[in-house]
Amino acid sequence: MRRFIGDKRGVAVVEFALILPILLLLYFGMVETSQAVLANRRAGYLTTAVGDLLTQQAQVRSADVEDIFDAGTAVLTPFTTDGLSIRVTSIEIDANGVATEKWTQDRGTIDPADLSDIDPKLLEPNSALVRAETVYVFRTPFQKVLPQAFTFKHKMDLRPRTGVAIPLID
Repeated sequence: MRRFIGDKRGVAVVEFALILPILLLLYFGMVETSQAVLANRRAGYLTTAVGDLLTQQAQVRSADVEDIFDAGTAVLTPFTTDGLSIRVTSIEIDANGVATEKWTQDRGTIDPADLSDIDPKLLEPNSALVRAETVYVFRTPFQKVLPQAFTFKHKMDLRPRTGVAIPLID
């Protein structure tokens, strides 16, 4: 019995077996966190790209906006576009600095537009804005372990390059 208790030949294997699950959890947690951060950045860049592409237009058709959405979603590669919602809104600001929605077009489901949160610095009388919004629900392969999916929301207000509201024609 003394020889068995004093035997140290399997200690490293036992320690490794105890530490391995913790190391794997940390490793996969870091990988998933990195993927979530990258997905969030790409969703933010998608918002910027869609808004920028729209502000370059003097006028747009519904099909043009859909093409801009298609071009913007390429930014998410290699992530899936399942769970992605995009909306663009043309906003006109009257002589009193009051913002009104001229038109909006979306793909997916986003909460109704709220113009009350426009930065007051952007509310120049007799001007226009374009608001681009995205909501991206990012799911991981380890979703059963996590309490819920990550939801990334981005919103950007941009001035049209022409300086006036961009009309939607059809």
